[in-house]
Amino acid sequence: MLALGLAGPILAEEPKVCLHPLGPYEKELLAVVKQGVNDTFGLAATELPALPPPKKAFYPPRQRYRAEKLLDYLDAVIASKSGCTWIVGFTSMDISTTKGWTKDWGIFGLGNMGGTSVVVSTKRLHTAKVSPGLLAARTVKVVNHELGHALGLDHCPTPRCLMEDAKGTIKTVDAETGVLCDRCRALVEKRLGRPLPVRKEARQSKEHGP
Repeated sequence: MLALGLAGPILAEEPKVCLHPLGPYEKELLAVVKQGVNDTFGLAATELPALPPPKKAFYPPRQRYRAEKLLDYLDAVIASKSGCTWIVGFTSMDISTTKGWTKDWGIFGLGNMGGTSVVVSTKRLHTAKVSPGLLAARTVKVVNHELGHALGLDHCPTPRCLMEDAKGTIKTVDAETGVLCDRCRALVEKRLGRPLPVRKEARQSKEHGP
């Protein structure tokens, strides 16, 4: 079930999404991500200068970066200076977080519910024989999923909704339509105070689906 119901629009100014590359990243995917954010949420996305990831986020035992520490960095260091409503940390480095009894679980992305920052890694979106188009579709879905969390959405039980919990499997991401179900859509529209673009299936899903 959705964990958060929103009482009404709380954004006084025109909201803006900023893509902030962290360390190595796949620059060729940024244009399609910008388009995907606009298609789904009707929000303009801009690109911030790339910066190295904070050293304190590195987890030596697994040679990857802790996603929650990357979020802390984006919130504390970048958000206050950027003028952005939401920031997407974008990287090709492997990222992880704690999940249940697993201390270090590799993930596609992470976002705080109702927060300012999310982080997405393309590392685990690469599978055997993945085409450039399918990689683009996966990336857009994960970015928009994490932005959904920042907009206040929890995981959704509706099959194929953009906010369905992937549970660590790329098959779930591929099966998603890339758009919000009616319930999730209504919550975001209330949050933003305006209707969202109408799409039955995301542009990238139709063009580059499995």
